[in-house]
Amino acid sequence: MKTLAPSSWTCVARILPAWSAALTVLSACAAHAGEAPMFSVSPVPEVVYSYRSQQCDWRTIPDSPARSYRREDGSLVLIASHFRNRIFEGRNFDDLRPNCGVVSQGAESVDPSEFDDRYWIQSLIPLGNGRILALASEEYSGLRHDGVCSKGRDKPACWYLSIVGLEANDRDFSFKLLPRDRRLIAGSNRRFDTSVNAAGFLTVTNAVFEGDYAYFIAWTEDAAEPGRRGNCLFRAPRSDLVNGWQVMSKGRFVAPPDPYPGDGRRPVQTTCDRLGGEDMSGKARSLVWLETRQMWMVVWSTRVNGVGGVYYATSPDLKNWSSSAVLAPLEPFWGTEKTGAFYDYPSLIDHASTSPIFQSAGDEFYLYLTRLNWQQKRNTMDRDLVRFRVTID
Repeated sequence: MKTLAPSSWTCVARILPAWSAALTVLSACAAHAGEAPMFSVSPVPEVVYSYRSQQCDWRTIPDSPARSYRREDGSLVLIASHFRNRIFEGRNFDDLRPNCGVVSQGAESVDPSEFDDRYWIQSLIPLGNGRILALASEEYSGLRHDGVCSKGRDKPACWYLSIVGLEANDRDFSFKLLPRDRRLIAGSNRRFDTSVNAAGFLTVTNAVFEGDYAYFIAWTEDAAEPGRRGNCLFRAPRSDLVNGWQVMSKGRFVAPPDPYPGDGRRPVQTTCDRLGGEDMSGKARSLVWLETRQMWMVVWSTRVNGVGGVYYATSPDLKNWSSSAVLAPLEPFWGTEKTGAFYDYPSLIDHASTSPIFQSAGDEFYLYLTRLNWQQKRNTMDRDLVRFRVTID
C-alpha cells in the first residue's frame, strides 16, 4: 500500500481500513504531497516473535515499541519490553530468539517517591566502554497496592507516572535502577495523593543523537502547554547523558518536573512545549532520521474521526513538526469492542543502519508492531511481534 504525505492531512478521514481499498485513496491524496516523503508499506507482515510457539511463560509479551541495539561484538539485542523485561538476541535480525531470563524488573514498591513500582524499558543509550543507559516508563498504580486506592465507579485511577534511568553492560543487559538521587528523569508536577487520576510522564521514544546532544520524546498527562496532555522534547549533552536531561519549555531547555527531590530541595514544577499541532494526538513511540530526505520521522498509533492506524509526522529539527498522515491503516486495540487482529507500539528500524542504536534509515526499513491476536476473544495475552517492510518511493 502507499501512504499519504504529511501535507495531505485533509485526506485522512477518507482512508478505509482495508489494505486494497486504502491503496487507491492514499495514492490520490499523495498527489498533493509536494516535497514530502511518500511510503509504500508491504501488506504482509513477517513474524519476529510468536506468542504461541516461543513464549517463555504466559507473560512473555511485546508490550512496548521494539528497540534494537548492536553490541560492540556485532551481535544484536532487541527489546519490546513488558514490566518483566526480557530481550531477544541473535547474530542478525533473522536470527533473533527470546532470552527467557528476566533482565530487569521493578520492586513494586508501595512508596511512590521511590519510583520503583513497575517499569517498561523503552530506550537504549550507549555510554561507552560497554555501558548502556536505559530509559524506562515507570508506573505507580495505587490500585495495585492494598489500602492506597479503591476500585469502583467515580474513583480516581491513581495512575502516577515517571521516566526513570537504569544502567547495564551490553553483555547481559541486566539493568539496575540508578541510585535514588539520580534515578528520576522526569516526574509529575504534584506529589502523589489518592485524588490523582493520571499525572506525570510515560512512554519514551528511542533516544537519538544530533550534534552535541541526545534527544527523546515523552508523553505527559498533565504538563504540556497547551492542553496538558501531549508529547514533549527532552535533551541531554553527550557529556552528561545520565544526569543532564532537560525538557523544552517556552522554547528553551529547563529542569523537568521532580516532585520528590533529595537534600531538602524544593519540588521542581515545569510545563513543557507540546510538540506538533492538534493532529499529533497520540503517544510518540519511535524516531528515525531519514538519511536521503534529511529529516526526522516520528510514528504513533491513534484514531482520527474513527479511523485507526499508524500515523507519522516529519521534522527538520525535532522541534517543529509537519501535519500528521497515515503510514499504515492498522487498527489499534483500544477505542473499539470488536474482535480481530489489532496493532500498537509502532517502531521504525532499518536493519542496515550503521548506528548502534539504529537511529537512521535509508530508503527501505521496517515498521515493527505488536499484533494482538483477538480474532476469537478480546483481552487475551496472545500477542506477536511482527514487522512490515517500508519503502520510500
